[in-house]
Amino acid sequence: MGLGRELTGTGVSSGASLTEPKLECVGVNVEACRRLARLLSSRAIPEAREDTSLPWMSPEQVGNFYLLLVAICYQTSPRGKPPLEGHVGERHLYGWDYLSAKLEAAARSNWAALSPAFWANIDAEQLRGLFRDRALGDRLGNPDHRALLVRDLGEQMICRSWTRAAQIYDTCEGRIATGSPNLLSSLANFRAYDDPVRKKSFFYLELMQNAGLWKYVDPENLGPPIDYHEVRGHLRIGTVEVLDCKLLAKIRRGAEVTPEEDVFIRQAVYKAVMLMSECSGLRNPGQLHYLFWNVFRSCCTRESPHCGACPSSCRLPDRYVPLALYSGDARRCPFSSICQSAGRDPKLMEHTIDTDYY
Repeated sequence: MGLGRELTGTGVSSGASLTEPKLECVGVNVEACRRLARLLSSRAIPEAREDTSLPWMSPEQVGNFYLLLVAICYQTSPRGKPPLEGHVGERHLYGWDYLSAKLEAAARSNWAALSPAFWANIDAEQLRGLFRDRALGDRLGNPDHRALLVRDLGEQMICRSWTRAAQIYDTCEGRIATGSPNLLSSLANFRAYDDPVRKKSFFYLELMQNAGLWKYVDPENLGPPIDYHEVRGHLRIGTVEVLDCKLLAKIRRGAEVTPEEDVFIRQAVYKAVMLMSECSGLRNPGQLHYLFWNVFRSCCTRESPHCGACPSSCRLPDRYVPLALYSGDARRCPFSSICQSAGRDPKLMEHTIDTDYY
């Protein structure tokens, strides 16, 4: 397929690094990554952070809150189905933001919701109740399976005599991927966190670092969490290319890919983000994750991407809006100037797979 591509075809190893490629399935377009890295290096990239904080929680409660929240967060904007959304107070929220705000409200009402003992006994109806919207009703998909993940989380914690996520950190002495035990291998004992590409594990560790609660002895092993928004965005920009014709045909027609193909695709996006983190000089893949995730879920939408202009309904967080402003105060996707899909149709979607990893 020409020069400037790095081929990939295997999953993430037992640590945070990637294994050597064995199958010419999905490739990282090195030149496209460098173009995007040059654009990133010319702009001020906001720090990685959540849009809400939890100042009223103790550090131990924050650790448990995020451990539970990340465990149940997957497919909040499923293709062909209504997205997770609703009101929390006066705010109308979507996806992760709604899930987080509803769990926070539930914790305020019942502290036990953050305990492994509560998790180990939860059922689907209880989980529905935690995230039910007063107007839209039950929008949380697969409550039975999510409840299974939560029960496993509680059971595994209790089995190890852990009541606080901080005990996982202490046991691993702050090691992400070095030594034994380490945080990646320990989190993988939970069914919700056993993804070979470590999406939820990296996301949880990033959240704990951004909250100022955990520091790591090997921070270079904190990779970017990769979800479907980031897959869609990087396939469209061209930083990642599907080289296998049969796999590309599956993606184009929305056919379900295999678990192995899913790993190939997300691994390539992981490697592309790591490359851009280095080439841009930022050397902070988590910071890039927050940028990509917020831009792609807000501007690079499935059906109406903001290549030419952002509509008034664009939900790009305020701190990223300066990146989307062009001459004459025109506002559009921050990556439209270097995106190979901008102004072209049809645009690729993310691949289809039934998974609870992201």
